[in-house]
Amino acid sequence: MPPTCPDQSAPRGRSLPAPARPRDGGGQIGTVIAGLLAYLRERRLQPGDRLPSERDLAESLTVGRNAVREALAILSTLRVVECRPNSGVYLRHMGRDSSFEALVMLADMGATPTAVEVDETMEVRAHLELLAAGLACARRTDDDLQRLDGILARTRDLLAHGGNIAEADSDFHLALVEATHNSVLVRVLNAFYRFTALRREFLFEDEAQGRASEEEHRQMVAHLRDRNAAEAQSLILRHMQRARRYWSDRLSDSAPAP
Repeated sequence: MPPTCPDQSAPRGRSLPAPARPRDGGGQIGTVIAGLLAYLRERRLQPGDRLPSERDLAESLTVGRNAVREALAILSTLRVVECRPNSGVYLRHMGRDSSFEALVMLADMGATPTAVEVDETMEVRAHLELLAAGLACARRTDDDLQRLDGILARTRDLLAHGGNIAEADSDFHLALVEATHNSVLVRVLNAFYRFTALRREFLFEDEAQGRASEEEHRQMVAHLRDRNAAEAQSLILRHMQRARRYWSDRLSDSAPAP
């Protein structure tokens, strides 16, 4: 049994905002976690601030106290909150105390990243994608190219029928990094792809964005086939800059990502 966070007294406040829907079947606990995180943002709690009692949180979320207790235990394990015996539950400094994998897991549970988190993750991801493009050009095999060609064909079929290419886009980027034959790089970038899965679904509701992405993916495969690392890296940088411009136009520090 994971450790549970103790109950504590705190003033009651207004109801929590509606939580996001978990993406991966996180169920009630995922919904409760998303609601708790939405509450922290709405109230602008700072590291070191104490959360309300389990009772008050349960009433605000309209769930049982056991669900709140389990959600708090998970957030404690992820180092988002700190449970202090006989004192209460306190907010940690996520930027310093938790890991990127914690952000990914919270996103899987339905939590929405902030605009700052979106911008910072894209900044880091761009450099990793540049590394992956260069290594893929040097190490790709014919099987890698065949897999990428297959994903491109699926992408074109989706676009022809008005479908959303978010999943195909993730598959393409993952296949590209797998062409580096560096398992650590695959694991790291796969975490970034999981973190951005919901945003890509939103992005590719725009058909123009889907067609632009498909064209850039087609060019990328051509550069990999020619083992042209310079062009591949230049293209991936433009690819990332286009996505970053798109989100910077739609996000602000006060509005979480979709």
